Amino acid sequence: MTKKIKTFLYNTLLLALGSLLCAISVKTILIPFGFLSSGVTGLSLLIYSRWQVLPLGLLYFLVNVPVFILGLKLVGLRFISYTAWGMAIYSAMLFIPEISLPINDKLLGAMIAGGISGTGIAIMLRSYGTAGGSEIISVMLHKLFGITLGAGSLIINVTVLTASLFLFPLENVLYTLVYIVVSAKVTDTIFHGISSRRAAMIISANWRELLEEITTKNKWQVTLLYGKGGFHGAENPVLYSVVNRSSIPSLKALVKEKDPGAFITIMDAPDVTGESAGNQPHW
Repeated sequence: MTKKIKTFLYNTLLLALGSLLCAISVKTILIPFGFLSSGVTGLSLLIYSRWQVLPLGLLYFLVNVPVFILGLKLVGLRFISYTAWGMAIYSAMLFIPEISLPINDKLLGAMIAGGISGTGIAIMLRSYGTAGGSEIISVMLHKLFGITLGAGSLIINVTVLTASLFLFPLENVLYTLVYIVVSAKVTDTIFHGISSRRAAMIISANWRELLEEITTKNKWQVTLLYGKGGFHGAENPVLYSVVNRSSIPSLKALVKEKDPGAFITIMDAPDVTGESAGNQPHW
C-alpha cells in the first residue's frame, strides 16, 4: 500500500469518526431538544426547523458552497479537497435517524452535546481537512490572525444565535449558547492540548555531556545559546530545546542525573513552527 493511499485512509478515518460524533450530537440531542447547532450546521438547522424545504444533509451541503469557495482562496487546495470529502461524509452522516436519549434535563443535554461535538470537531481538525462550514472560517481566522479554533467558533456563532432570537424561544437559544461554549472549550482542549509543546532552557557545567545525551540518545533537537553569569561573569552555554509536554519529566530526570546542580526552566510554547518540533496544524 502506497504512502498516499495510507495518508488518504488515515485522514478519511479521522473525518468519518469526527463526523459521526458531530452527527450523533445533532440527531440525538440538538434536534430532539429543539436546540440549534453551531456555525453552518446551526444555520442549516435554522432553515430546516422553520421550513423543512429540503433534507438536513442536502441543506448543509448547499449552505457550504460560498464558504467553500472562500476557503479555496485563503487556505489551499489540499485543505479544500479533504474538506470536500469531509463535508460529503458529514452530510451523509446527517441522514442517520433521530434517536432520543433518555435525558430530560436540557442543561445536561446541552453540555453532553457540546462535549460530543467538540470532540468530533477536534478529531476532524487533526486531519488535512474539516467537515466544512464554520470550521473552514475558524481555520481561516487561525491562519490569518492566530485566533484559536474554539475562539473562532464562538465569534462565528454570534451571528447564528442573534438570528435565532427572532425565530426560537429565548430559553432554547440560551441552552444552545451553553452547547456552543462547551463545544468550543472541548475543541480547544483536545486539539491544542494534544499538540502542546514546552520550551526548556538548561544551564549546566556538564553541558557537553548533556548535549550528547539529549541529541544522540533521545533525539531531541537542541540549540546552544551564549550565556554569561550576571554576578560572576562566567561564560556558560545555555541548552535550548522544544519538546513534547509528555517528554518534560524524562528531560528533567536526565538533567538531574547528569548534574544535580543544573538550572532548568520550563516555559509554555503553544505556537511552534518547525519540521520536527512544530505543533502547527496540517493545513
